[in-house]
Amino acid sequence: MSSEPTNSTAHTERWTATNSAGYAAPAALAVDVVVLTVQDGATRTLVLERSDGALALPGGFVGDAETPQQTVIRKLSEKTGLQEVYVEQLATFAAPGRDPRGWIPTIAYLALMPPGIEPTDPAARWINATDHAALVFDHNEILETALERVRGKLWWSNVAVGILPGEFTLAEARHVYTAIADIDYDPGTFARDIRATGLVAATGRERHDTGGRPASLYTFTEHHPAWGVGRRKRVSNT
Repeated sequence: MSSEPTNSTAHTERWTATNSAGYAAPAALAVDVVVLTVQDGATRTLVLERSDGALALPGGFVGDAETPQQTVIRKLSEKTGLQEVYVEQLATFAAPGRDPRGWIPTIAYLALMPPGIEPTDPAARWINATDHAALVFDHNEILETALERVRGKLWWSNVAVGILPGEFTLAEARHVYTAIADIDYDPGTFARDIRATGLVAATGRERHDTGGRPASLYTFTEHHPAWGVGRRKRVSNT
C-alpha cells in the first residue's frame, strides 16, 4: 500500500479491478521500503507519521513510467535527500485484505543508510526498529522480514556497507553489528572474525581522534552486494 500521509483514513469505496478473463485482479501496485540505520547503539527505521497519528513505512504507488526500484529510489530521495542508497528487493506482500482500499500488492525493499542522516520530509522520523508503536496495515510484518534479512546476511555478506559506506574502525563496525544482531561481541573475537570474512580490508590509514591509541581504518572491499568467503568460525558474545 502507499505509505503517503493521507487526510483521512476512511475509505467509503474499495477499489476493484478485473483482468481480461473476468477474474479479480490487483487494483494497483505499490512499494514499501524498510530503511534501517544504527543510531545511539540501536537499530532505527524510518517511518512517516500520517495525519491521524499512525506510523507507516515510506512508500508509494508505482507509476507506469517507473520500475518498482526506481519508485523506491525516488521516494527515498524525497524523504532523505540521498541519491545513492544501498537498496535490495525484500519480498512481495499481496494478501487481498492487506489494504482497506482494495487488493493492492506491494513489493517491499530494504534500504540501509549511514548514521546521522536526518529526514528532509517533516512527516518522517527515525524510531527504534525493535521497540516501537504498531505500524499500519502489514508494515510490522514487512519490518520484521527486513530485520531477519539483515541479521541473516550480516556475517555472510557485505550488507552492512549501507551503514558503513566509507572508512571505519573495527570498534565502529562492532558497534553496528552489535546493534543489528543484539549481541555484545567480544572485541578481539569480533576483529578476528570480521577479517576472516574477506569482506573488509585495512586501508593503511589510522584515526587519531579516538581518545586512546590510534585505530586502524578499514573499508568494505565491495560496495555492491557481495558474499564473504565463509571462513568465519564463531563470534563470541562474552
